[in-house]
Amino acid sequence: MKRSIWFISDTHGQHEALAVPDVDMVIHCGDESNNGNAWFNEPESREFFGWYGALPTPNKVFVPGNHSTAIEKGLVKPTDYPAVHFLIHQQLEWSGLKLFGSPYTPTFFDWAYMRERSELDEVWATIPDDIDILMTHGPPKGILDVTRDMESENMIHVGSKSLRKHVEQRIKPLYHAFGHIHDEQSVQNFGQVQYNETLYMNCSCCNLAGRLKNNGIVVEVDVGV
Repeated sequence: MKRSIWFISDTHGQHEALAVPDVDMVIHCGDESNNGNAWFNEPESREFFGWYGALPTPNKVFVPGNHSTAIEKGLVKPTDYPAVHFLIHQQLEWSGLKLFGSPYTPTFFDWAYMRERSELDEVWATIPDDIDILMTHGPPKGILDVTRDMESENMIHVGSKSLRKHVEQRIKPLYHAFGHIHDEQSVQNFGQVQYNETLYMNCSCCNLAGRLKNNGIVVEVDVGV
């Protein structure tokens, strides 16, 4: 049996401009809001979840991102929005599929859910092996993760090397969705690429300038029930 999932990420307050498809599940991979200050971030986040929770889509999943500062500080709690399944380094089973969502990304300025690259291997090691759909806010290194270095302006890959190791060598999900690294001038990170068993998807909706450019990715998945 087939079920449809709409993957989105990095809507940064532009969510109401999205065209909402008729699907069985929507998964948001983080960065619903903008402000780095958690107190200013809170109303942005609550405005998003008011919209998200009211979507006609029957199943809604949310994984925070580095801009989800009000969630990290506890100003916005998962219990505030019971219509949404928050996955904060947690697992969910749906229609016979095992989903896992994690918000952590390599440290970059003073944002939310960030860890030093040297610490991330231990974080990824706690993700179970038998995950069908993995959602992380950030990408694995070398896959849809290109941006311009702020000092040299050379194009570089900024994803997590240890995440890619765990995904390729151990977890081997059918799907790995993420965002965090946006499209920018002459660079397109949004999209899908297949490596071995896994379909990788960067589903960032806004570009680096914060303008809505993409409408997410819809995937048909095989389910057991």
